[in-house]
Amino acid sequence: MRKKLNILLILLIGILVQSCDPSYPVSIINKSGSEIIVDAELTYNFNPGLTTTYIADENNRLQFKVESGQEFLCGMTIGGLKDDLPFTDLKIYTEKDTIIAKNRSQVLNLFDKNWIGNLKTPYTLTVE
Repeated sequence: MRKKLNILLILLIGILVQSCDPSYPVSIINKSGSEIIVDAELTYNFNPGLTTTYIADENNRLQFKVESGQEFLCGMTIGGLKDDLPFTDLKIYTEKDTIIAKNRSQVLNLFDKNWIGNLKTPYTLTVE
C-alpha cells in the first residue's frame, strides 16, 4: 500500500511541475553606442509595464527611442516567444544602419540565440 502511495505522489508531483511554464521578459537592449529608434507594428502582447505610457497610431504602429546602454521592456511571455511576440513588423534605426524585419519569422530571427541556435531566455533583442 505504501509503495502505491509513493508512486501516486511522484506522479502527482510530476504532473504539477510539468504544467508550470515559466514566464520571461521580452526586451530590446541598445549596445550600439548611440540612441536607436524602434518603429514597430504591435500585437496585443506588447506591454511595456506600468512605468511607460505609449500611444499607437491607427495602424497599431509605435515609435520609441532606446538610449545607448539602456533596455526597453516590451512585455512578458509564458513559455515560448513564438506565440507571445510583441511585434509583427519591426524597423530599428541606428546611427549607421537600419534593421528591418517584415514578418513574425524575421522578427524572431533578430532575438539573441544560444550556441546551438535556440532563442536565449530571457528573450532579448540586442542592437550592437
